[in-house]
Amino acid sequence: MENNNDTLGLARQPIFDKHLNVVAYELLYMSEQETSIEKFLTGDQEECNAFITNFTSIYHSGALKALPAFLNVSENFIRSGALPNLSRHNLVVNLRHNNLSEDMLDKVTAYVEAGFRLVLDDFVYSEDSEALLQIADIVRIDVSKRSDSEIKEILKALSRYKVTCLADNLENQSQFEELSEMGFKLFQGPFLAHPTIVEGKKLSSSQSVVIHLLAALQDNDVTPDVLADIMARDPQLTFKLLKIVNSAKYNLPNQIESLTQAVVALGLNEINKWATLLALSSNADRPTELIRQILITARMCEFVAYRTEEVDYDLAFICGILSMLDALLEIDQRTLLTHLPVSDEIKDAITSYEGKAGKLLHAVNLYMVGHQIVELPVEVREIYASSYAEALRWSNEAMQMMEGAYQ
Repeated sequence: MENNNDTLGLARQPIFDKHLNVVAYELLYMSEQETSIEKFLTGDQEECNAFITNFTSIYHSGALKALPAFLNVSENFIRSGALPNLSRHNLVVNLRHNNLSEDMLDKVTAYVEAGFRLVLDDFVYSEDSEALLQIADIVRIDVSKRSDSEIKEILKALSRYKVTCLADNLENQSQFEELSEMGFKLFQGPFLAHPTIVEGKKLSSSQSVVIHLLAALQDNDVTPDVLADIMARDPQLTFKLLKIVNSAKYNLPNQIESLTQAVVALGLNEINKWATLLALSSNADRPTELIRQILITARMCEFVAYRTEEVDYDLAFICGILSMLDALLEIDQRTLLTHLPVSDEIKDAITSYEGKAGKLLHAVNLYMVGHQIVELPVEVREIYASSYAEALRWSNEAMQMMEGAYQ
């Protein structure tokens, strides 16, 4: 394999069930990387499985769990008959062509007979779809392009087949609930990043802790005593933080029993980061994937900033955290910023992508949904790719440690 794993240009988008559990990831890649990714799939089996597992794994209840990967493959790749080395259980073939020649239908059928599951993407129902629907497992319907009546007609036609319907491009919670009632079982789209705004909603005590803690961390002169006082408002927060500090990750020679000791042992920046993550994860009523996405965004911003030296990497991390905090706390961003005094540089970055930090955040967000960042030099795009892969690894580790702190 000529390409380094981390430079293939992959990103991922979660696929949810009706309980908002992540059940799979769609792997997204830049169009010019198509040949490379397909060559990689038929290359070294051990390397291929390890790489895909990194992009589709999550920590659940303290254990690493590999989820299925939805992967778009080209018509030429299917015609070649080159079956990927990846486990049939882990790879779901995403087919974007609904009208196939007889030859192509035979090739696709060969994939299904070999054990791969088949997704019909951006599906448009017609009588010519009969043969594909007989072998498909999942039908993906772009609900942003269709009215409710059209969607119901499609679902009625599909009810005669043994297929699971996936609603793609959901935009909000109410749409999710409506489509779930219609009969969709799988869901995908940006709706998790949109807060449910309640008129005059007040912050809960745990949300207030998050806000006050993040505000304190904007002060370069903040002391451990100030942080300890804030965290004491959530009685379990300090305990959880100390549990992480005393974990095997840090392998400290002596048991740490106070926040002051922890700061001396690890440094204020490390303690601040974990305190922030624990405060965020205290919102147990929000989907775990939302917290995971916040962690990936923040860490990727930090890694890219560190390696490009365009933005202070601590500033980049907090911009990543704050850019999705409104969704986590279910309040609009303007209300959030009235409670959270931050610098104009951070405010401009997260509200309008202005300034160097804003441009970095915007590029990271684009990368995470599979968009090409063509204006960046090739070497910088490679930094984005490897930073994203590293952010995935770190987020899994962070989620595992936070889950352990709650047990």
